[in-house]
Amino acid sequence: MIFDLASDEGVPPISADVCIVGAGAAGIVLAAELAGQGKRVLLLESGGSVLEPDSQLLNGCGYSGQRHQGANIGRFRVLGGTTTAWGGQILEMDAGDFETRARVPGSGWPFPKIELQPYYERALQSEGLSQVLHKDEDVWRRLKLFPPNFGDEFAAYFTRWCPEPDFSRLYRRFLDSSNVSVVLHATAFAIELSENGSAARGILCRNPSGREHIFLAGKYVLSLGTIESIRFLMQPLPGGQTHPWNQSGLLGRHFQSHIDINAASVPAAAAARLRPWFATAFLDGVKYHPKFRLRSSEQAREQILSIGGSIACINPAETELRRVKSLARNLLQRREWNVRWKDVPAILRQLPTVAQLAYGLGLEHRAAWPENSLFWLRAYCEQEPLSRSCIKLTDIRDAVGMFRVEWDWHISSLESKTIRRFTELVAGALERLGLARISPRSELFREDGFRDLVLDDSHHHMGGARMATSAGHGVVDPNLKLYGVENAYLCSAAAFPCSGFSNPTHTLIALAIRLADHLNQAQSNA
Repeated sequence: MIFDLASDEGVPPISADVCIVGAGAAGIVLAAELAGQGKRVLLLESGGSVLEPDSQLLNGCGYSGQRHQGANIGRFRVLGGTTTAWGGQILEMDAGDFETRARVPGSGWPFPKIELQPYYERALQSEGLSQVLHKDEDVWRRLKLFPPNFGDEFAAYFTRWCPEPDFSRLYRRFLDSSNVSVVLHATAFAIELSENGSAARGILCRNPSGREHIFLAGKYVLSLGTIESIRFLMQPLPGGQTHPWNQSGLLGRHFQSHIDINAASVPAAAAARLRPWFATAFLDGVKYHPKFRLRSSEQAREQILSIGGSIACINPAETELRRVKSLARNLLQRREWNVRWKDVPAILRQLPTVAQLAYGLGLEHRAAWPENSLFWLRAYCEQEPLSRSCIKLTDIRDAVGMFRVEWDWHISSLESKTIRRFTELVAGALERLGLARISPRSELFREDGFRDLVLDDSHHHMGGARMATSAGHGVVDPNLKLYGVENAYLCSAAAFPCSGFSNPTHTLIALAIRLADHLNQAQSNA
């Protein structure tokens, strides 16, 4: 059932076993899992049911360091969170990303990947991908192709894409049901602690209109985006209390975001030869994106980080084409076709390209690569787990009275070396096989060349409240419980100790399902 803190009626008394702050992918899945286990769940969302300018203004933050995009445009305060804007791409982290790598300080998770494997499988169900092809070899078989073999250094893989990426739509029936209480326009302002600071007693929420409400539950889970999780946990506590979860002093430090870059241009003639292996496939309503990664053994030999890539097809009119494709998708899925008069010229201009795309999908089940496109080697690189990037509190307050943050993002020499070396290895492999002669960007080979680039940080914000086995080395324990607080948890990518290069949402959803099981088991044993 959905309530609104901004409405004149207010919010009725709500009794809950678990209060979840943040109704994005992880918060919604966690709520659904707990409700399925018979728990009374309260789900708080800072935004409304649709994106609103006033709510988005609360995301405003400053930034310094490397130029980037995601600080302000990659975050969404709305029911469904970032799932209302992402493409729905999911990928498991590699087993090596969970292991300690001697060459990479701070690497590894407190548990191996096998701990998350059953939750990765359950996450597919939560993402609407119950019918997905689990094994990459089955996808290649359906496409009647062998996977690409670019040498022993590389391994091919597919990412999967959610058929319905917007979780506010995917879970609409659940959110409207009596199994959960959802409160909109409820911005978490402060966590109220017991006198000795060892337990949470409530979440104080505000909205820009000045309305306040304290929400009570037995347990509390912060499921905010990474930057907002850090910002919330950094806010001063009432009475000058110290933050019990920051005994390590690491809150806000070692922030990470994947570095995405068009690393080398690919000639159109070569792209035509590469298309069978790298054009997106569509099978039984699911999108599969073929990519490749540098094997762990090669990373160790080269003394570099985890990195992968793909051959990207970029239409010069990509923004316009994306709008037309969105309109067509809404029409095919019988949603509102909100065409505007100003869309008509774009539709007419893009008709030939749309027809080519439709032909490719209809006959080949593959995305077309229009002749007027540009083609790039696209690289996806992890950042160092002990990155010098950080989130810092400023003395500027927002409309609800919370201090804003500054995002200080940096690209290290090891990260630039990883991208540069990956590009060289791919170029060598493609030329050796007679498939392509690509042209790496000159900036990659100049000292401080990365400072001249506006890199895509991919909006994959992670770290800053790292998971660790002791309070002296992190902010949350391996079960995501905040250190020093017995009944409060953090289910956010902020807890990732290191990121690999995989899209983080699938791993975060797996962690949410694991947390639901942990909370259920803890209550059963109480």
